[in-house]
Amino acid sequence: MVRRKRGAIALIGVLLVAGAVHGYLARNYVVVAPGPAESLAGMVSVEGGVRDAKGAFLLTAVTSHPAGILSPVAAAMSPVVDLVPRSQEIPRGMDMRKYLKIMESMMRESEVIAGAVALRKLGYHVHVETVVRIEEVLKESPARGLLEEGDVILAVDGKPVGTADEAVKRIGARSPGTPVDLTVSRDGRVEDFTVQTVPHPEDRTRAAVGILVSPSITHDLPVRISINPREIKGSSAGLMFTLEILDQLDPRDLTSGQVIAGTGTISLDEAVGPIGGVKQKVAAAERAGARYFLVPIENERAARMAATYLEVMPVGDIDDALRALEEIARRGNGTSGE
Repeated sequence: MVRRKRGAIALIGVLLVAGAVHGYLARNYVVVAPGPAESLAGMVSVEGGVRDAKGAFLLTAVTSHPAGILSPVAAAMSPVVDLVPRSQEIPRGMDMRKYLKIMESMMRESEVIAGAVALRKLGYHVHVETVVRIEEVLKESPARGLLEEGDVILAVDGKPVGTADEAVKRIGARSPGTPVDLTVSRDGRVEDFTVQTVPHPEDRTRAAVGILVSPSITHDLPVRISINPREIKGSSAGLMFTLEILDQLDPRDLTSGQVIAGTGTISLDEAVGPIGGVKQKVAAAERAGARYFLVPIENERAARMAATYLEVMPVGDIDDALRALEEIARRGNGTSGE
């Protein structure tokens, strides 16, 4: 009887410890894993466009969920599953609803910019205006006391910025600790601030200033474009949205009958920007049977390390992406050349 009692007490103790560990992991860590890789033809509809591709452009994504007691084991066993601090995914202390709202606005911005870039490449006149607004100055930000919620970022280091991603990219391009000059509009006044940078929580080689920004965009596109990203949020689909829109309006099959996956932001100046979760996206693309993977130059190394058979093709702008597609077409036709 005593042994049973001791055994029950021991079991309760183990369960309490396990519950405490699970709770700690769930509050402080998230699991990042490969998400879906879906055909963009089913997401993008272009007025007057034709879905004539024999191949497909794939949109890749990652999934994330709160960690559990077995998550460290899963992360240790899989090279494409990561256990990361929750603050790398969602800034500490930020309301989840507000974070998701910002991610949704980033997705809407990428949809409009993708349409604008694609239509301009085809000779259309388009009008797009964007505003990069500060949604929150984080608690530990070096910008506290300088920048304020509601400020509109006009320029970084004296160079005008057109999108939220462009602002983040320009700030992040410097070494952490290097100050950055920000020009903002506040209550109708234009003000300049010099802000010290800190390491970015997702990539400590990049700089950040500890603010959250979201875009507000107005546009007048001559062709109606409808995009349904489903549950995917953020701005990393911009490049692939652009290519799918071009493919539906171009009489040629830009896929050349191949399954081509990819990722990367797109800006109004046609530049392709870096993204997070590249190794998970490569894994998602391989599981979906893609042969090629278009990736921002900044993410090339990580993509190559993650790929087992995919051919990784780095691109810096939309013209690089189109040249990569031309190279794929030449190979399919049995030709080569510069």
